Amino acid sequence: MARRKKATAKQCAMTGMTFPTNEFYANNNSKDGLHAYSKKADNFRRRTGVNAADLRTMFTNLFNTTA
Repeated sequence: MARRKKATAKQCAMTGMTFPTNEFYANNNSKDGLHAYSKKADNFRRRTGVNAADLRTMFTNLFNTTA
């Protein structure tokens, strides 16, 4: 069986932005071994106390107004 090449970038589920894989926390329960949110987005969520769904909406609105 051939080995799969590790991904070098991943899309953050919260912001929709693509980051290098070293910008994600490890998560052994996920298929790719990485958390769904980038470190920056997850730290922002933890510091502000806002839930992930509200942040996802905020980022979506932000990107829609600037595009």
